[in-house]
Amino acid sequence: MQVVTASDVKNRLGDLFDAVEQDEAASVLIERNRRPVALLLNARIAEKVILGAYAQGVLPRSIAMEQLGLDWYGDLLQRMNVHGIPRPMVSAEDAARMQAAAHEVLSELGPEAGSPAHRKGPKAP
Repeated sequence: MQVVTASDVKNRLGDLFDAVEQDEAASVLIERNRRPVALLLNARIAEKVILGAYAQGVLPRSIAMEQLGLDWYGDLLQRMNVHGIPRPMVSAEDAARMQAAAHEVLSELGPEAGSPAHRKGPKAP
């Protein structure tokens, strides 16, 4: 990892971009007042890191999508597929909570709310 100051970045930005573009293992830590403030990575590696962090539950979906510039969740899943990253799994506890919440909403709507007959759509001829 190369370490540079924020002032150096102004003068060497093109060279730093070239370094991380040409070598996926390269990274540049940018410091200001001797404190790390940013990390410059190869874009493909950075995307894998963000997707992996989301898949492992370290990074919330909204932040992962914002960092990757995505508006649609399907695009996030597609990029995970491209990189061979498995989709995140919902924990049993979260699944039970979601099921209970759905049951509560459906019970407030009435007994027919969850039935196929209640769903709107084209009627059979």
